[in-house]
Order: sequence, then C-alpha cells, then structure tokens
Amino acid sequence: MSAESVINLLRARLANGGRRPFADQARVALCIEGGAMRGVVSAGMVSALSDLGYADMFDAVYGSSAGAISGAYFLAGQAARGTTVYYEDINRREFIDFRRILLGRPVLNLEFLFDEVAQRRKPLDARRVLQSETPLRIMATDVETASPVPLADFETSADLLSALRASSTMPVLAGGPFTHRGRRYLDASLSEPVPVPQAEADGYSHLLVLLTRPTEERPGNSAFDRLLVVPRLRRISPALADRYANRSQPYAALNRTIRAGTGPAGRAHALALRPRTAEVDRLERRRSILEAGAAEGRRVVIEAFRAAQS
Repeated sequence: MSAESVINLLRARLANGGRRPFADQARVALCIEGGAMRGVVSAGMVSALSDLGYADMFDAVYGSSAGAISGAYFLAGQAARGTTVYYEDINRREFIDFRRILLGRPVLNLEFLFDEVAQRRKPLDARRVLQSETPLRIMATDVETASPVPLADFETSADLLSALRASSTMPVLAGGPFTHRGRRYLDASLSEPVPVPQAEADGYSHLLVLLTRPTEERPGNSAFDRLLVVPRLRRISPALADRYANRSQPYAALNRTIRAGTGPAGRAHALALRPRTAEVDRLERRRSILEAGAAEGRRVVIEAFRAAQS
C-alpha cells in the first residue's frame, strides 16, 4: 500500500460504518505534532477530522505536547472546543507572560491551562477519553533517561490531565520537570516532537501525521534559547540540554523520512498533512493569527480528503 492509502483506509472504514474490529487488517494511528501555541494548527486539523466523521476510525492516537491535548479533545468528541482554547482562553497574560521571568517564575502558567481552562472554562470530557475504544498515547520526555516515553493506560481523569501536563512542560518556559506517576518529565518536543517513531515502533502500519510547521526545517536557537533555556536545562540534564540545542537536524531528518512516505524504520506507511501558510509562533497571542492557523489546519485536512475522493 502507498502512503496515500492512509486516507483511503479511513474512508473505507467510514463507509463501512466504523464497525470494529476493522476488516482491513491495517493498524492506523493518528500522530499529532504540538508546538505550544502553534498547536492551534493541529487543533484545527483534528476539528476537521471530527467534522468529517473520522473520530472513531483510528486504532490509536499519539500526541506530543499540545498535540496530545488536541488528541484528548478529539477523542472526547470536543475537537472544536479544544481549538477555541487557543484564541479565546490562553492567548492572554494569565497563560503567557514574559514579565514573570523577571520574578523567577515560568513564562507559561500551566496551572491556568490545566486547572482553570481544561477543567472549568472549556472542560475536557476526560471520562469519554478514558472510555474510548481508541487509546491515547501521550508522548513525554523522561528526565532521568533523556528519552521519549509514551504515557498511556490512564485510570482516572486526574491521571490523564497529569500526563497531558507532563507532555507540555516546556523546559524553563514552563518551569522545572513535572512529576507524573513518580517520575520526572519534560515536554515531548525534547525527544519526540512528532510522535511517528513511537507509533511505528508500537506496530502501527499506517500513520496519518498532522504537522504544525509549513516547512521541514526547524528554526535555529534564539538568543533566549542560547542564553537562558539551554544553561538552565543543563543544570537539570546535560543530555537534554544537548538535545535541545541540537534539535533542528533530527527534526528535519524525520520530516524528510515522513515526506518519503514512511516512518524512520521503514515499516509504516506515513502520510503527512502540513499547513502551507506562514508559521505560527510557539508563544503567539494575537487572536487573528491563531484563528488563521486553525482555519489553515482545517482547510488542509478537508482538501486532502476531498482530493482522495476524486
């Protein structure tokens, strides 16, 4: 099967009423990239998938960082709600405020996101995620091993939210490591920003990959990264500091592999959908830019599935 067959598999499942077990013998995973506020793009993508009827057509959903949050709202049947979080709730100083770093506090207030927004303002239906036939795999970076870890098999709503926070704890910007189930974690972007390698390693044969950057290249480190993030991260883990400082090359290499239609091990067929317009900044707060990013994500998915019908 070709990489393009990913969409055809999903369309056939939908036409068959989405009855499980699926008759095609394939194992199809949805892999969602994050990127802090850039995650509004993949949020728009899963919102389109949900509107098209594909929420129950996957065998698993993998998400990194903000992509994991979008995956959770997707499986909860709340993809549209999850998209509005970016431009209605967290594009404000309660969540992003660079002035806090002058006081020795994190720029990002994850308590506001997970305690206020995800439980009160735009509550995630965590129970529905826990009961879903489609498992959610949340990628995070284990501080002690400096390696990616899929967090899964959530027992309670609090356990799920804890894993989402672990996956979203950007080094320095969001504070120090977050402890989940007794281990310390940081943001998935340090080790697996696009959760394709893990999905392929877990045996999924077809991967629909939702990317949030318009290009395969990742920008080099900013002055903020070089002068603040890397030195502080080095105190936590020299290995992770090195990975952070040199993350552009492996990111581009993985993207080239995905563009070629496979996972890095060559065992899974991969189809990537990415925005074609300008990149949304990871700490963007302007509503117009965020709404445009969500709309672009929706458009890319709708056009890809429409093209598969022709």
